[in-house]
Amino acid sequence: MDRKNFLTTAGYALFGFLGALFGSQRKAEANADICSPSSNGYPANEGMTSVVTSPRADSYQNSVAMGGSLRGTNSYGSMAHPPFFIKEDYTNRFYFPPGYQNGKSKTKEFSLNIFPLSLNIAHNVNYPGWTFDGMVPGPILRVNLGDKLRIHVKNSSPEPHSLHFHGNHDPNEDGWEPIPEFGERTYHLDADPIGLHPYHCHVPPLMLHTSKGLYGGLIVDPQVRRTPAHEFFLTFSSWDTKNRGINDYYTWNGVAGIYDRYPMKVPVGERVRFYIQNMMEKEPVMTFHLHAQVFDIIKNLGSVVPDGRSDVVTIGQTERVVIEFTLKRKGRYMFHPHQTHQT
Repeated sequence: MDRKNFLTTAGYALFGFLGALFGSQRKAEANADICSPSSNGYPANEGMTSVVTSPRADSYQNSVAMGGSLRGTNSYGSMAHPPFFIKEDYTNRFYFPPGYQNGKSKTKEFSLNIFPLSLNIAHNVNYPGWTFDGMVPGPILRVNLGDKLRIHVKNSSPEPHSLHFHGNHDPNEDGWEPIPEFGERTYHLDADPIGLHPYHCHVPPLMLHTSKGLYGGLIVDPQVRRTPAHEFFLTFSSWDTKNRGINDYYTWNGVAGIYDRYPMKVPVGERVRFYIQNMMEKEPVMTFHLHAQVFDIIKNLGSVVPDGRSDVVTIGQTERVVIEFTLKRKGRYMFHPHQTHQT
């Protein structure tokens, strides 16, 4: 390449770099009304929207900038991150907009298919899981109090499995009896009481079947609907990827760091409601802590009346809680367990 061609090529490269730089800056400014954190991840100014996120953004940027592992360590713990191919639409099924209606029919029919699947739980981390419908957590079932539920389960697996719901129902439909490999069964349940009820496989060893991903959630709404809110379903779970009897990855809704990369965006001044369940195995308890905000706590099943108020709540294995809050300022609101190694 002669001198003239070299200078021309270098000029185009410099022009392209500057264009990308200023283009990115304009895009960030245009989106500032949605989320405008400062460089250290904290709110820069007040506005119309707020963001709820798990604490991984800064560590993700720093580890990439330094050319290091995406599983770096710092004061927040393990710092695992989601696979790059998982996009924001992954989180859509865990969100219900204000005024959501789940249908007026008093009979609700669902179908679930159990089969093994290699799960991408974190960046460069695959796990040989067992799933309901190929997803962890399994499908969110949402019904009204008193609805008749007909749930057909197909076991497309070489292992026996079952479907057990928490809550009130006929003990003959309790789901602890195995569905044989490649067999089927239909469960008939009444939706009761209101609140969040986990469902999971109940075949021994129970720890193995739930820790490999066989769990989901049933939301039972009251006949007089709760106050409209931006609603989010959150399942906390753990993974023993080395089969040592010790958890080494922790996830919200099945993927490590998903709400760091794709925070929940909610309007300032509007009610937010979280349905949270703890499906972690091999450890007895986790806590849910929300920064810069307190929330109402509803632990009692069958109730819409708060029985506590705090910025942290303790949740044991298979326990669940409904929390409600309203954010008054735009900003980046962090949430995480207060067991640091689970963050």
